[in-house]
Amino acid sequence: SAMLHHPELWDFFNNFSRPEEVPIRGCSLAYEVDLLRRFGYDFIAFGGHDAIFTHRSVRRAWLPNQVPIDEFDCYNEAFIAANGIPIRFTRRWFFESSDVHTVLPEIWVFFAEWMLKNAGRLFPFALST
Repeated sequence: SAMLHHPELWDFFNNFSRPEEVPIRGCSLAYEVDLLRRFGYDFIAFGGHDAIFTHRSVRRAWLPNQVPIDEFDCYNEAFIAANGIPIRFTRRWFFESSDVHTVLPEIWVFFAEWMLKNAGRLFPFALST
């Protein structure tokens, strides 16, 4: 999933004193890797909640490190933060269900209901496999 640009989104986020309580921020690493790869960018580093990309034209600068790195390896080693998402949902979506076609609609409903309740509107976001 990924939040998409909306001119009112920044003001909405500024209304929260604790941004970690806001589940509608950020994006999936796989989504970013796929998107940026199309424009010639390599995924070269990951730490915490941050990913670093550089243009493949400077790939030699990172030798002897092997780039691009695998986003799924990073995901498997990463700490999963459930910012503002109840742990029962996180547990179900990540560990209890293996059917993406069941889980994606549940995730969409969660984010849509959260936005309607807290913002009174739906901000644009992408959710795909």
